[in-house]
Amino acid sequence: MVQRSSYPVSAHYQPQSRPPQPGRPQPVNPQAMPSRPVRPQPGPHHRPTRRPAASAHSDRPQPRQVIVAGGSMLALAALLISPNLNQEQGQEAEAFTCIRQEQPKAVVSRNQIKKLLETDLQAPKATVQEFLQVPYCVLSPGKTEAGLPAEREAYPLEFDPQTWLVVLYEGDRYAGYDFRFR
Repeated sequence: MVQRSSYPVSAHYQPQSRPPQPGRPQPVNPQAMPSRPVRPQPGPHHRPTRRPAASAHSDRPQPRQVIVAGGSMLALAALLISPNLNQEQGQEAEAFTCIRQEQPKAVVSRNQIKKLLETDLQAPKATVQEFLQVPYCVLSPGKTEAGLPAEREAYPLEFDPQTWLVVLYEGDRYAGYDFRFR
C-alpha cells in the first residue's frame, strides 16, 4: 500500500525513481521536499489580486477585525443587560421638559452661580430668585435627594447654553441645584 501525504506538492517537483503516470497520484517523499515553504500554483481561472506586503504575523487576525468583533459582542451584551434602554431615555428626557416657559431669553452668569453656591440650603425661595431673576422655564416636579417632592426651575448657562442650571425648591425653601447637559 502506498502512503500518501496531505501536504501540497509543488508543480516543479518531479519524483526521481519513476516517470509520472497520467491519472494516477504519485507518492510524495517528505525528505525530497525543498526546505523553503511551497506555495500552491494558481489554477487556469485564477485572477491575480493585489495584496499588501505580507508581514511576519500574517496568520493573526488584524486589529480592525478584532475591534469589530469585540464591539459587536459589547453591543449585544448591552442590549441583553438593559433591554428597556429607550424607555429610560424617554423618561429622562421627559423629566427635563419644560412644562411652562417663563422667560425665553433668561440665562445665568458665572457671578449668579457663585452667589447660588454661597447660599445656604433652606434659604427662602424669594432670596434665591432675587439674584437669579426669572427662570427660562419651570420643569415638571422632581424629587430631592431625600425623596421629597420638589419644584424645579431651569436656567441656561450664559457661557454654555446647552447646559442648564436646575434649581430645586421644597415648598418655599431652596433645596439644592443640579446641572443638565443637553
